[in-house]
Formats: sequence, C-alpha cells, structure tokens
Amino acid sequence: MQRREFRLILVTTMKRALFSALLMAGLIGPGTVVAIPTNVFGPIVQSDSPLNGEDLTDQVLAALAGDGQLPGEWVAEGAVGASEISHLLARPVLFDREVVILRAVRRDGNLERVEATFADAGSFFGYFDEDLPDGLSRRQAEEAVQAKVKERQDEFSKLYTESLETVRDSIAEVADKPRAKEVRFGKGRTLRAEVEEWRKGDLAVRLFAADERLVRVMIGKSDRLPAGWIDPAFESESERDRSARLAAAVKKDSDGTVRIEGLQPMPQGYKPYCGLNTLAMAARHLGLTLDEDWLAAAGGFQNTGSAAGSDMVKLYHAVASEAGLGMDRANDFDESDVKAALSEGRPVVVWRRFSWERNKLHDRIAAGDAEMPDPNDPAEASSWPDEDAPLHASVLTGFDPEKREVFFLETWSGKDTPRRMRFEEMESTAYLTFVFTD
Repeated sequence: MQRREFRLILVTTMKRALFSALLMAGLIGPGTVVAIPTNVFGPIVQSDSPLNGEDLTDQVLAALAGDGQLPGEWVAEGAVGASEISHLLARPVLFDREVVILRAVRRDGNLERVEATFADAGSFFGYFDEDLPDGLSRRQAEEAVQAKVKERQDEFSKLYTESLETVRDSIAEVADKPRAKEVRFGKGRTLRAEVEEWRKGDLAVRLFAADERLVRVMIGKSDRLPAGWIDPAFESESERDRSARLAAAVKKDSDGTVRIEGLQPMPQGYKPYCGLNTLAMAARHLGLTLDEDWLAAAGGFQNTGSAAGSDMVKLYHAVASEAGLGMDRANDFDESDVKAALSEGRPVVVWRRFSWERNKLHDRIAAGDAEMPDPNDPAEASSWPDEDAPLHASVLTGFDPEKREVFFLETWSGKDTPRRMRFEEMESTAYLTFVFTD
C-alpha cells in the first residue's frame, strides 16, 4: 500500500495555509477525527465482471422468493450473530439504476435479504482533494475550496435525485400496488429511518433515503425483514442473555490475556470515516446491522469530504442505546474501566493521537519483526504523538495484563490481526474513550 493512500487530510493544528482556508470555509474544524483511508470499493470498481451493467432485478427477486441462489462472485464482510454479510464483486443494475454496492445477508446459510446502495455521499465525496494551484493567497485558497466543494455538491445532488426518482418509480412498476406505505425503522430518534415499503407477493421492498446522503433498498420476505437495526435473533433478548452472549465471545488465557473474538475490520474506503467504521465494527459485534453509511447520515455528516459539522458523540450514545446499552465517554483513558468492559465482551472505541512512525512500529511488532519498547525509557515516551498530532479512531479488543499491552483493530484493509500497544502509550495518546456499559 502506497503512502498516498494514507494521506492525513484532517489535522487539528491547521498549520498550513490551505488548512487555514479550509477552516475558514467551514469545511474542517479543530478536533475533527482523522482517518487513514484505504479503498474498499476498489475491487468492486476494478472488477471485470460479466455482471457489470447487467440488470439483475428479476434474478434477485426470484432468488429471494425461491432458492436463494444469486449469480456472481461474493466477498464476505463479516457477521452479526448468525447473519453473514457479503457483497457482490460487480456493479450490476437493479430497478433501472446501477448500484454502488450490492450486499446479501444470509442466516444459517439461507438468503434472508439483499441490500442495494445506489447513491452514497461518503464514497462519492471521499476525502476533500487538497491539491490547489501554488501561489494562492489565503482568500484565493478559500474561494477555490468553496468552488470545488460546490461543484461536487451539485453533481451529487443531481445523482441523488435521479437515483431516488428512478428507483422509486421502478419499484412501483413491479410492486403489487404502486403506492408505498410508510414504515418506521429503528428505535431511537437519532438512528430512526422513515422508510417507503412496497409488497410484491411475499416480498417486501423497502426504500431508505437519507436526504442528500444515501439511497438504499432492502428486499426480503416480508415476515423475515428486521423491524430495526438490532438483528432479529436478538430483538427479544433479555439483559442477562445479552451479557451472556457477549461474554461467550471472550477468550481468556491462563496468563490472564483477554481477547474478544469475532470482531472484524470494516475498511472505511476513501472516506473521513474512521470514527464511524470503528463504531460500526463495535455495533455489529453488539448485534446491530448498522454500517458506516447510515451512521454518516444519522450523524449529520455534510457533503464536503470532511467529518466537520457532524455530531459524532451523540451518534455513539445513540448506537449504545439502540443495542440496549449505556455509554461512558471520558476525555482520558481509564485502564480499569477498559479492562472490565473488554473482559465482559464489550469492545471499546478510542480516539487517539496518531503517528506515522508509531504506526510502522506497531506493524513490525504485529509481524514479529520488532519488540515492544520499554515505556519507561525517556526516548521511547518522547516518540509518542503529542497534542499537535492528527487524530484517529481504533477499536480495542483485548489486553495482556502481564505485558501491559492492549490489542486494537483498525479500519484499514489487510489489518485483520489486532495491533498491540503498551497501556502507557494508549493512556498518553487517548483523546476520547467510549466504553459501552450494561
């Protein structure tokens, strides 16, 4: 992976003139969570599949109504309980519109539903491209930024409107009745969706539309589609049963090492979404079928290629509530609270200060090519990122009490194995800590 793929676009210090212009334009803000992007949609876009551009509407509807067999090559994304999620390595057409990504959800091996995304602001805008001509004054840079963003916003607004209208009209044509009914999806106000639903035989077709952010369709047997973000298997789960389920995912070694098993990275793509993808990773482990795109819509992300202006903290509390849990947010890192949560199977999300050199070291340690440095060595402690460093989000999945190491997952492709960091470094670099509570 080339260094360009890891560009740190959003920084808290705003040292360069360009970033000052972005700040003045309202496109980024102090304390914005930085992300280290990769491209999850790359294989889909680059795939030379015979299904690219092919209309799969009839095949998808027939599969959901019949034997569950879908064409093409599917790539596993992870699971929520017994529900396995995968996406098609192609960009076909559904309801007269090309999809951005087509996902399938199978329960115990049986196809339960298909989700098609037609317009997604996150993947459309990605990170704001900071390449501007040399020699611009601060005012000229600000004007250039605003012009670029406005042009892209107009493009996406047209894409969003055309996608929504085309898909809505196409569904109405194939449905038993052309008029949709309104369905409320989800519990809490922040994550709630007002959905249009049509019926076609035993199937229900639901249209999710987040204003100027996302157009998505969910299709499945009407008696099997979820009523909200919580997986149907956990809808009637008691607090005791939920605690037991989460605890069952914890592996405890004889030396006291604790690992939450089953958490899988959700690569964020070229989006400023590290805070969202880490939250979605934790949410799926807790039993919610959420993804980063709906979280971005619910959190008030703006179409600027930046996370600025979003209410991320409120979103974290909303996800916890949707899962039936509480949320403790702290401006520091409390080792005892983190250990207690991880020991009970509740992942912890940390926003932390990021360093390229430390990231390289953690990669070498994970690969067995380097030893964990002594945190009491002054030279070691001085290499930890300070308050001027960019911010990033990670998911904590376990710890080794003897070595005093905490395990964490990233939102980057190829990082399925947790990294390791000394508790002292995590405590020194943590900016915010989010702990799910019973």
